[in-house]
Amino acid sequence: MLKPSAPPLNPVPYRVLIAAGGTAGHIFPARQLKEDLEGAQVIFAGHKLATNPFFEPELHAFFEVASGGTLKAFHRILFGIWQSVRVILRVRPEVVVGFGSYHSFPVLLAAALLRKKMVLFEANCSLGKVNRWFSPFAKKIAFQFSPMAGKKVVYVPLLPWRRRQTVKKYEKDPEKFTILVFGGSQGAAFINETFPQAAHLLSFPIQVIHFTGKTKSLIKYSVPNVVAEFEADMHAAYTVADIVVCRSGASTVAELIQYQKPAVVIPYPYAYAHQRKNGEFLGKGAIVLAQEEATPERLSQAIGSLRENLEKHKEALRKMVFLPTISLAEIVKQVARGV
Repeated sequence: MLKPSAPPLNPVPYRVLIAAGGTAGHIFPARQLKEDLEGAQVIFAGHKLATNPFFEPELHAFFEVASGGTLKAFHRILFGIWQSVRVILRVRPEVVVGFGSYHSFPVLLAAALLRKKMVLFEANCSLGKVNRWFSPFAKKIAFQFSPMAGKKVVYVPLLPWRRRQTVKKYEKDPEKFTILVFGGSQGAAFINETFPQAAHLLSFPIQVIHFTGKTKSLIKYSVPNVVAEFEADMHAAYTVADIVVCRSGASTVAELIQYQKPAVVIPYPYAYAHQRKNGEFLGKGAIVLAQEEATPERLSQAIGSLRENLEKHKEALRKMVFLPTISLAEIVKQVARGV
């Protein structure tokens, strides 16, 4: 049901239903789109939004929609499709915007069945499974990278589209090489366990900023460090880092380009295909290691290589070329108006 505190569905220039859920990589761009759609009434629909730590449900009007990531959840998906049909008939959106992942599947299927105008946002270099399924029904498919062409394909600026107000949180010691380590919004147990071992093998002085996510892994360092579960203001961390050790999720790759931070990227093995493509998109700005290759010894060697050739790797990121872009909000407005 719609939150009791949600605004009533009063007449507005146009209504937008955003189908999103899951990780920060899906939720943060969806929230940024809402902020950019001035004058529109924006309502979210997706799986487990009420308990999503990145959504802030008290700030948004939304519908909870059941879903699931496997065939075992088939009955939940069917229920979610029925819920989604009811949501769309009630909201009457001019356009439905999908941000991928199984959390948005029932809403997008209902939108396709009801012949609603659809815009898809794909943050990765290649279409994810859900976006690929619904691409034939979309008016526009928005990418932030430049992997493909087509009449429906448009390009939007690199994430993040809006940056938080930031304060200086982390100190840069000019005598030490600063390494930023994280595994995405939910952390990465493998990186949490492997990087500290690699850090002990480095022969030059370092300091570490490490965001672990919610993990039971014990992080122990014998070098200067800051260890925290999560950082909402990544700008503060990126600005002091020399290099980054991370996964190669779409938002992370966009940030590495924007901040011009060379990185050792370790694609998430359960999303290896598209994370590998994301990492390779960085070209000489990154070293891509498959998780099975990323032993402490190999990881420490990659970090040393980035340090020795730091300016060359930064230059590769500076010289990346992108096609002309248009904001996702403007794309949604155009589709809503039938332009």
